[in-house]
Amino acid sequence: ILETVTWDGRYTDILGNRLFSIAVEAIVTEPKWMVGIEWDMINLIRDVYCRLVLGQTLLPGGQGPAIQQPRDSNNRAMFEQAKTADNPLQGGGIMCQPSTLPQQLLARLPGVGVTAVQKLDAEMVEKRSAKDQKDVLRDLLHVIAENLKLNEVDTNRVFVRAVEEESLLNQKAISTAVPNL
Repeated sequence: ILETVTWDGRYTDILGNRLFSIAVEAIVTEPKWMVGIEWDMINLIRDVYCRLVLGQTLLPGGQGPAIQQPRDSNNRAMFEQAKTADNPLQGGGIMCQPSTLPQQLLARLPGVGVTAVQKLDAEMVEKRSAKDQKDVLRDLLHVIAENLKLNEVDTNRVFVRAVEEESLLNQKAISTAVPNL
């Protein structure tokens, strides 16, 4: 879907506000049902953010390294459209007029502000490999999740948070020990 419609401004709110916010919420609230598909959700967040905010195309399905599109020579606030915009199977297009919706959403979340979002942008432009960009996003999402936990009131809910050992966002904090055979 992203490869096909991102370049069309009619879909900016759906992708940059609704889809992005739901994907971020699903990761930072760490629901138990999310265990095992966190990387897929982070990849979706990466795909939306790269195409709408940073002017970067990805391979189909949000895979591979980000390809930075050049700035428009007539208007430096815009990006040139990718040559693959009309061919989603070759990567699709980007939003030429960068959207601030994903940035605004992230900046409003606990533990994140404008400075953290600017740092995210700089790191995502500097590091374009899929792994590096997903790691940068995971680190930011971890900060948000930890801040949400501090303000959370534990009630007997149907949907419970994954325990720390299950959560992808806490994997850097967990030491990996290989048992003796």
